[in-house]
Amino acid sequence: MKYFPVICTAAIPVTSRTNLEHLKDVPVPEIVKFGGVTCVNSAGKDVVVTTWREFIAEGGEKRTEKTGADLDMSGWFWRTRGHIPFIEIATPATNSFVRNLKPGQELVRLLPLTLAPLLSEESNDVAEAIKQHQSWLQFYPETRITKQTDTEMSLNMDRFSMQVTILAYGDFNHDGFDDMLVYYDQGVTDGTFAYSGVAVLTRTNASAPLESIP
Repeated sequence: MKYFPVICTAAIPVTSRTNLEHLKDVPVPEIVKFGGVTCVNSAGKDVVVTTWREFIAEGGEKRTEKTGADLDMSGWFWRTRGHIPFIEIATPATNSFVRNLKPGQELVRLLPLTLAPLLSEESNDVAEAIKQHQSWLQFYPETRITKQTDTEMSLNMDRFSMQVTILAYGDFNHDGFDDMLVYYDQGVTDGTFAYSGVAVLTRTNASAPLESIP
């Protein structure tokens, strides 16, 4: 039986000298730039956090971000290191219909609408389109690729922009089928509203569109 091992793409800085475990100790560049996230531990002492392991160690009831600004900074951990717990639960797959997908028009065509920007005034329209099994291009026919590399693509959908980065492949829900871990960053083109997250996408045959694993 053929197995498809868990792999990280070049988008995750894992080299021969930096494995997933070591990555937890690599400082997040944006956090370091602004002096780290200052937390107050259970002893009332200020602790400056710059890495994933420090962030988790100071987590739970023991950690409180010292200021509102620091709370905003903590979001960077989830954007740039939030993939770590996902990768840790991945196992080798026995079937793969996602590793042939690379950033480009075909991937755009297969994207699930569950990744669509959910601004309040359009969330009902997106929900209805999902119920009707509309494809990404049916809902966003004006989608244009504005940037493309081996691991990421930037999209423009008139009012919205979106960046999709493929982070890793593996069987994340342990059903035997290969899944794709992606990071997405979305925003409006005529304002400053933006947000980001990670999603696990999969499909069980070569002709099916991608679907998001809850």
